[in-house]
Amino acid sequence: MSTEDEAKQYLIDYFTQANKLNQTIATLDQLREQNQPDQEKLSKKVKEYEKILDTLNSGKEKMDDSLKELGFDQSLANFTQEDLNKLAKILEP
Repeated sequence: MSTEDEAKQYLIDYFTQANKLNQTIATLDQLREQNQPDQEKLSKKVKEYEKILDTLNSGKEKMDDSLKELGFDQSLANFTQEDLNKLAKILEP
């Protein structure tokens, strides 16, 4: 696998994890909205949230390196809409 292919795969995996984090946050919100949420489910989801967040945070540097490999010279937080569109086209299957 080429370095560019590895960078693409890493970014796809990273964004998959970010999506899981968003789903976990939505589930946590739903659990908290209940009058008496199941504490076991709530605790399990909080641990899941922490694990995913740690994974994402620890992978930020590799994500930035992967973006550089694909021709982007700034972090994802500073992307313009044009940059996001370009990245989406690169990552399309």
